[in-house]
Amino acid sequence: MPISVGFYKKIYQWLMDAQGQTVKFRPFLTKDNPYKSRIFLVSANAVPQFHVEDDGEKIFAEALINRAYLENEYLDELKLAPREFQGSLQFEAWLEKLGESLIYTALNTFQLDTLDDAKWAKKEDVENYTRGEEIFHEVLEEFQPEILILQGTTAFNQFKKQFAENLVIYNPAITKVQLLEEAGPFAEMHFASGKKMLVFVTRSMSYFGQDGEKFKKFKENLIKIL
Repeated sequence: MPISVGFYKKIYQWLMDAQGQTVKFRPFLTKDNPYKSRIFLVSANAVPQFHVEDDGEKIFAEALINRAYLENEYLDELKLAPREFQGSLQFEAWLEKLGESLIYTALNTFQLDTLDDAKWAKKEDVENYTRGEEIFHEVLEEFQPEILILQGTTAFNQFKKQFAENLVIYNPAITKVQLLEEAGPFAEMHFASGKKMLVFVTRSMSYFGQDGEKFKKFKENLIKIL
């Protein structure tokens, strides 16, 4: 899908720093029209960092919705991406077999080279770190998915903290991610529009593999909803 002028104007504000000079954020990745995707997969942080050349924001915006473009322009980053990122793409491939598409994003969209940089960024780059969280909220509200999947304990805990006033948690007594993964949706949330979103939690997708055999119960629960 070529990026339209109107959508590029929207996505531009989710890419650039406050001065409008440098791409600092990765609001999401998908393969096609994000408005057609019903499912969000959410990490804690936007790792790896895609290094965008000066004046390359239009190319990067296009790459966010065109996987062939992404692989052509940012192959080095993809090759060195951590296991969670790779596993997330494997999960995406499994969903495609069910006729579903995915928006892959992060609770904080400020791009980092490694997860170890998150604590530094929170303390030393407050402006971009804070904006990274704001962008996630804006992206979530813009696309309003039916299903949101949190991967990993950090994402689970941060999401509960950020959206405490909006979440309806079904069984607060269950807090271990592996148990929640097997139990189906652990909560629901309603957008201002009234639309309901079901919230799942899983272990990191770094364990997903080619067919997600270790996520068998989670996949079964998800298929029931789809």
